[in-house]
Amino acid sequence: MTESAGAVHSPGSGTDKMARTRRRMVAWDPGVDTLIALLTLLGFWGAYWAGTAIHPAFLYAGILLLGTLVPALTVLHRQREGLEGLGITGRFLVLSLIVSAVLGAGSAYQLFVLSAEQGVPVLPHLLGNLMVLWEPLFVFGWLFLRWERAFGWLPAIGLVGVGFALQHVGSVPVAAALSFGAFALVFAVVFALVRNLLILWPLFYPVASGIGTLQAGFAMGWDDVLVGAVALVVQLVILVLVWRSRRL
Repeated sequence: MTESAGAVHSPGSGTDKMARTRRRMVAWDPGVDTLIALLTLLGFWGAYWAGTAIHPAFLYAGILLLGTLVPALTVLHRQREGLEGLGITGRFLVLSLIVSAVLGAGSAYQLFVLSAEQGVPVLPHLLGNLMVLWEPLFVFGWLFLRWERAFGWLPAIGLVGVGFALQHVGSVPVAAALSFGAFALVFAVVFALVRNLLILWPLFYPVASGIGTLQAGFAMGWDDVLVGAVALVVQLVILVLVWRSRRL
């Protein structure tokens, strides 16, 4: 839970502040970015509900605006951090990939069993969940790191679980939303170890998400893979453009 030896940060920079607060189990240092994170969570709750109750376009608008553009602008421009402020980093790269591969492989059997029981083709369902980079980026790269900076890593884990459950309230049955919140707690503990999104995506999160969506009665097909791929590409373009504009 400490910074790599020899890491250098400029005094007073956003990255330096993040490095210092990462090590605190409990803290109290909320700021404007904490408020922005809360507002995006509440807005995304509404977008998620509207996406299931009215039209999927509301969900994808929330993904791109609240789940990608606002976090990128806040972290890269307002906070003047690098992409590591969103969990996109080379730190603990090998460890993250190894842990992610082990967890993904260990969960794969349950995914195959559930797919067979429900008669759901496993390949499009797994690929559909693979396209969901936006969820770990929003929940962990954005919300978790904001909660951790403001309140410490232990409260951040709990807040992520509560927020992830809230995000699904109204879109799925309450029991399913609570189970999603429990999943998020596990993901948060794993992510807190390294603060690197690669420990979740793409080797572990798609498998675990595939299990969770099947348990909630959501099966993904090839149409979902296509739409998800388009959203993923647009999301990556937004991140690259905001990152490059910061460097101009």
